[in-house]
Amino acid sequence: MALIIREFLKLYGPLALAIVLASLWFLHSRDLEHLNAVRLRQPLILEREAAIIDRAVNGLAADARLLARLAADRLDGLPGPALERIFSDFARTRPHSLMVRFIDNRGMERVRVDQAWSGPVVAPSELLQDKGERYYVREALRIDPGSVFVSDFDLNVEQGRIEVPHRPTLRFASPVVDAGGSVVGAVVINYDGRHLLDQVKRAGASGEGLTLLCDARGFWIIGPATDEEWGRDLGRPDATMAVRFPEAWRAVAGQEEGQTHTPEGLFSFVSIHVAQDADGPGAADWRLMTWVPPAVLSLPWATPFTGLAVLFLLTLVPGCWFLASYRVRQAEVEARLRESEARTLAISRSAQDAVVMIDDQGRVTFWNPAAERLFGYPAGEIMGRRLHSLLAPEEMRARAEAGMAGFARSGRGHVVGRVVELDALRRDGSTVPVEVGVASVQLDGRWYAVGTLRDMTRRKRYEAALRRSEETSRTLLNAPDHVAMLIEPNGSIAAINETGARLYGQEAEAMIGRTLFEFLSGERAEALRTILREIIEQARPSRFEATRDGRRYLASVYPVTGPDGAVEQVAIFARDITEQRLAQAALQRSEQRFRDVSAAVGEFIWETDADGIYTFVTDDVFSVLGRTAEELLGRSPAVFIAPDQTDDFVRWQTDVYARREPFSKVELRCVTRDGRTVWLQSSGVPYRDEEGRFGGYRGADMDISERKRAEEIIKASERKLRALAESAYDAIVMIDGNARVSFWNPAAERLFGFAEDEAMGRAITDLITPPELREKTLMTLRQLAGGDGPPSLGTLQETEAVRKDGTRLPVERSVSSFRLGGAWYAVATIRDITERKTTEARLRELATTDSLTGLYNRRRFMELAEREFVRSRRYQGALTMLMMDIDHFKRVNDTHGHDVGDEVLRELAHISRVTLREPDVLGRLGGEEFGVLLPETDAAAALEVAERLRRAIEDASMVTAAGEMRITVSIGAAASDADADSVATLLKRADVALYAAKEAGRNRVVAG
Repeated sequence: MALIIREFLKLYGPLALAIVLASLWFLHSRDLEHLNAVRLRQPLILEREAAIIDRAVNGLAADARLLARLAADRLDGLPGPALERIFSDFARTRPHSLMVRFIDNRGMERVRVDQAWSGPVVAPSELLQDKGERYYVREALRIDPGSVFVSDFDLNVEQGRIEVPHRPTLRFASPVVDAGGSVVGAVVINYDGRHLLDQVKRAGASGEGLTLLCDARGFWIIGPATDEEWGRDLGRPDATMAVRFPEAWRAVAGQEEGQTHTPEGLFSFVSIHVAQDADGPGAADWRLMTWVPPAVLSLPWATPFTGLAVLFLLTLVPGCWFLASYRVRQAEVEARLRESEARTLAISRSAQDAVVMIDDQGRVTFWNPAAERLFGYPAGEIMGRRLHSLLAPEEMRARAEAGMAGFARSGRGHVVGRVVELDALRRDGSTVPVEVGVASVQLDGRWYAVGTLRDMTRRKRYEAALRRSEETSRTLLNAPDHVAMLIEPNGSIAAINETGARLYGQEAEAMIGRTLFEFLSGERAEALRTILREIIEQARPSRFEATRDGRRYLASVYPVTGPDGAVEQVAIFARDITEQRLAQAALQRSEQRFRDVSAAVGEFIWETDADGIYTFVTDDVFSVLGRTAEELLGRSPAVFIAPDQTDDFVRWQTDVYARREPFSKVELRCVTRDGRTVWLQSSGVPYRDEEGRFGGYRGADMDISERKRAEEIIKASERKLRALAESAYDAIVMIDGNARVSFWNPAAERLFGFAEDEAMGRAITDLITPPELREKTLMTLRQLAGGDGPPSLGTLQETEAVRKDGTRLPVERSVSSFRLGGAWYAVATIRDITERKTTEARLRELATTDSLTGLYNRRRFMELAEREFVRSRRYQGALTMLMMDIDHFKRVNDTHGHDVGDEVLRELAHISRVTLREPDVLGRLGGEEFGVLLPETDAAAALEVAERLRRAIEDASMVTAAGEMRITVSIGAAASDADADSVATLLKRADVALYAAKEAGRNRVVAG
């Protein structure tokens, strides 16, 4: 027993010492590495935040100079209305400008435009205030012409009191001078500081610490807590950085930029001196900084790591007695690898979308159950066969096969990295429309393509219904990036967008009414006629590709049917598919499994001298290397290292012996006496003789060949299966029975902003579920876990999700569940449908508005008129209809062109909106003809409104590309009475009155 104890101490003592020293070194180095990484990131964050402030300040200063020059140009005559219009237009384009004012040299507001929720509002004269005592007015009147005074951040003051709720404000003031050079006032822009501060906070949100901002005296603008902010304005002298962080403040106040590490945390700071044109209390001098608290600077896992190290030392005790513990740990590692493989396979097999993988020859290497259901091919039948020869329609097959050659070389292709819609063949010969997202991944030097295919049959039916509506056709026509047009059955163009007109070198209006065949060559025109005939006869959509001017376009053609199902029009829209996106190389990740195995519990123990020559080797070396201990004594370990690694081993050994530091778990590829390759895991510690001189190393080597072979086999399989999920185009998320995330692929990282290590283990409801949907989501998850699948299981659903930054987005998801190892899991495939929802919203908007003027179109105007007509009859209220037409508008178009005519129409719409009352309904009925509906207005009052509108248009000077222009209008009015039995009757009477106004000499109002 004493001998056993002595041998145990000889083995365990050096190992324990080596582990303690290595742990201390590891903790110290990682702590420094973590601190340095945090230090290096902070200046980058500050640079990004400072750039945001600089851009905002410079842009608003330029705006202030411009408004001051415009105000100076309009001092003659009646500057008030002109400045009101200029300031209103400016505020409309700058929604974060809270107020735009002209203040005279006595400090009195002369013009003020406030930013209301509905848009810019001109303040009436009785609400204008005396601002002569405000510091920024005094400073603005003192500085040179052309200069801009920028105030410091403060809380907005109205009527002598701080506005509640608090509104941080920056003011930009520039003097206005008359022709003689005298300062007559100043233009002042009040900018909503909340917008700038929010931008700065968002820019720093990705860092470890908090973004802080204070003024030169240390008062918080962005503080560590909201109740500490704006202490200067609210009379809280203790709400400063000097009070909260005194040691850090001494460094910040004394330097322009830098970093300081205090017990309060790490502070990185930079001074921002806004360029001023006058000194005084308004000079903006800020300190922008990031604060990383001490808790974030320290390694969060240091204490658990120390506990693990102690635990590891304890586990070595039985490990030195029982070599079999290595076999147990090896089995645990292999079980975890198999579990990972099973989990990845379960994700792909339970997905609702078809997931298919092909190699660089186009042969199927993976085919999940959803693909079996979608296409009808069992996995056993299709594996190893060429995909395109089975699924691609005949007309697309040759192109698909040809693209595989380029894909095999570079992993790129015309569909890689994109989501495209294609037709695919089922096993029974039928065609199914699918949406395909393809990514490429490289495994073992070969390129593989991973495709996610979604059945588009239901969506196609939905799109067909949308195409039958006017809203869809209008959206298509106004799509900015694609060609869109509506074609009559005879080929004449009913509508075409600007993109389509540019394709044929024409103006959109010039093409209306002409046939599309006029712009095509004979062969292409005939081909288009054939396509149109087929679509009209079959009432089915079609898709084809065409070339023009050396570029290739993908055209989608849809029939627009009437109530009886007959095709009334054909919608064509095409997109340029010439340029191909670069293939996005799929990131490969490999789950590393640390093997919790004793560093030196091996199958033979050795000792070397200071030159690395064996002086002792146990007899067990023969069972590992086929060499006896006597053969190795007096020789270097390099004798059994693989020949191609001998030089590297000698360099490594020389370096280790020179540094005289312990080494652990070094893996060496070796060759036995009979030529077999074996892997050894080597660990060793330096030892010294009785006089303290370095004597060499003592250690142990173990045979890990079996483990290496098992790892390679399992890792190869794992890489392939993980590549399927990680390279998928859609976000794939797996949760366990407690609703906690257990898988989070790269697409989910991109979609929601959470990195994998942030998401893993957290509840899905805390990550991406909106607060109002969390209870419903938890109830659904409980149904899944209990085996009662909700109606949504296995179907596509549209819902809303939340990103890491708090923004929301619409998503389409499909959910499936499965059990693995006795535990319940759910897998969701999630796709961002923001673009589709935006299109639908735009579609609804365009269906009711005139694209040129922004007014209601004829259809929407008549709907509102019908509603008001019914209401007036029900409640016996008054109602008057106005018809307005521009006098001699044809001369404007003939003389100056349609572009100028369009400007006149837009200006007329703007003047009419400003002049009419809020409840009045204004619409463009066609050409230069407009309609106005006046609810609760009798004939006499309506004539006053019409006359006021006519005078406003007559007095307006419209600035166009052809210069200033004045126009007049004729207006016909018709009041609803017992004889007006419908809106059509009322409109006709107003039209007759309009004709009478024209006949009477134009530029007048006539009642019908």
